[in-house]
Amino acid sequence: MQTEKIKKIASWLLTAICMAVIFWLSSRTSTESSEQSGAVLNWLISLFGDGVFTTFIVRKSAHCLEFTGLCLLMNFSLYFTRGRKSPVLAVILTSIYAVTDEVHQIFVDGRSCELGDWAIDTMGAIFGALGFLIIIITIERIIKRKKIDTENN
Repeated sequence: MQTEKIKKIASWLLTAICMAVIFWLSSRTSTESSEQSGAVLNWLISLFGDGVFTTFIVRKSAHCLEFTGLCLLMNFSLYFTRGRKSPVLAVILTSIYAVTDEVHQIFVDGRSCELGDWAIDTMGAIFGALGFLIIIITIERIIKRKKIDTENN
């Protein structure tokens, strides 16, 4: 019983930390944000050359990956709390957080609220939900196989 409580608390704590990191990253001005992504951008430029497309990949991939991670954590939090898979709910909650993130950026110097970014964030959430399902289904199959093996021996 204690283990279940720890799983719930730890998963929600990690989800909240991820949300706080996203909030912090969105609080960065456009100049600060550009400086942060500079190292990754320089590496990609060395691979693919300089251009708008390379910058676009870095910026949009960051959006997608942030919300992939958040939705993955949200899925585990809901799973440990509700005792069942809730990927659609996790995507909806993550997408709502993405809306608040975009609205938050209206108030940050050099940042803006963009429908396209919300769509990329929501796509990231869908990837996170799919990743969660792959992980959980794999774990369930392993447990089922071990149970069958134990019963047969």
